[in-house]
Amino acid sequence: MNLIDCLKNNAERNPTKIGFIDEERSLTFKEMYEEVQKFSENVSKSVLRSTQVVSLISENSTSFVIAYLGIINSGRVVHLTPTNISLTNLARQTSSTGSGLILCPKVTKKLKEWNSSHYNYSAVPFSELAELTRGEKKDLGKIRRQIVAYLIYTSGTTGEPKGVPVSHDMVEFTTKNIIDVLGYSETDVDVIPLPLYHSFGLGCLHTSIFAGSTVVLLKNADNLENILESVKKYNATSLAAVPATLTKFLKLDRKILDDCLQGLRLIITNSTSIPKNTVKGIKDILKGGNLATYYGLTEASRSTFMIFNEDSNLHESVGKPAPGVNIKIDDEHKGESEFGEILVKGKNVIKQYWNDKKADRSIEDEWLRTGDVGYLDDDGYLFLKGRNDEVINVGGEKIIPHDIEQVVRQIPGVEDSAAFGIPHEVFGQTIKLVVKKAANSDLDKLVILTHCMKNLEKFKIPSKIEFVDSIPKNEYGKVKRSMLK
Repeated sequence: MNLIDCLKNNAERNPTKIGFIDEERSLTFKEMYEEVQKFSENVSKSVLRSTQVVSLISENSTSFVIAYLGIINSGRVVHLTPTNISLTNLARQTSSTGSGLILCPKVTKKLKEWNSSHYNYSAVPFSELAELTRGEKKDLGKIRRQIVAYLIYTSGTTGEPKGVPVSHDMVEFTTKNIIDVLGYSETDVDVIPLPLYHSFGLGCLHTSIFAGSTVVLLKNADNLENILESVKKYNATSLAAVPATLTKFLKLDRKILDDCLQGLRLIITNSTSIPKNTVKGIKDILKGGNLATYYGLTEASRSTFMIFNEDSNLHESVGKPAPGVNIKIDDEHKGESEFGEILVKGKNVIKQYWNDKKADRSIEDEWLRTGDVGYLDDDGYLFLKGRNDEVINVGGEKIIPHDIEQVVRQIPGVEDSAAFGIPHEVFGQTIKLVVKKAANSDLDKLVILTHCMKNLEKFKIPSKIEFVDSIPKNEYGKVKRSMLK
């Protein structure tokens, strides 16, 4: 069953139930289905039948959902585009997809610049879609949906962006796993402050549609007060948030947190490393609720699930493989290290990238080479250590930055840290550490160095330490080490 079928079923079973809420309006399932149908007809009437892909640029809103589902229902693939994308990347991606149309709530100054400088493409606001005429006849004929539902360009924290085509079958497989493992139902009210143009937030939206629950869409994942107020206002049962947001929550007044979060049955986060104290602090607030995480990529969404319990030995794990998903560690290139590259196989894994033969080399016999490194313990729990391209090689010793950062973050006065390799004439590489101090901290480099010497092997001790005002990260809290280098 695809997304449109699920929405239709919800509209027929619970037509008056509020299914979609944003910061400006709410829609019942019936209203959403009708809006999707109208949008779909406008796309079909206005866009050339030969156009396979339509680009979408929008913040979280009910309008995003209407456009996203409307494009799919018109028989086309949605190219999901970040709202902060540069014109250079936009040009590259639309050229790769062959998209001749960029749909958005309104044409921003950036997109006006696009329209004036790239004549083969048009950026059109939703309200003007119905007014477009491109020589297409009004006879819509029978809709034949593409095998691919949507397309996202991703490069992780480094590398050239790769087009990831996600099929309807992948969406169904992954979403049913989420519902079964985490217990979503139509009684849930799900708050999503994460951008829907990325796979974490989008997967949460899919879950709400499949489960028939109510979804509350927020535009700003950094507005902690608004998130908490929304959870309380709508009596939410689930919240999606990145680990950095959960850590920030714990710095707020405990009474406010208890008042807003105690009613949640679930907080779902993603596979960026979660500090042990954050896990403990959130679990303490939730009381009867669960904190869960997962490991996945856009190419292989929700490959594992981890529901945290009282076993502190597993707090750094991202869980066991999801039902129907296989994970193995590449032992051939493992060497003497305890970790190796993570490979994933299952119905949640793409068959190939979008017109990218070079990237396709990372898929061998349906096994996806993730570029991530980690290990499986004896019970089958996966532990994520970092990226292959982040491994630091000091005189043949392979070091994961996370191992250093975890030790440094234990130092009072350290708010954040990141380690990475820099060239060295003798050892090939040596370690540089950047540290963001907590407000009003008088921490100095000697304290950090001394702590490292006491708690790390000699080859893991940083040779250079630098204090910085901020550490560059993506939307999910993953360090952009290429920018540090």
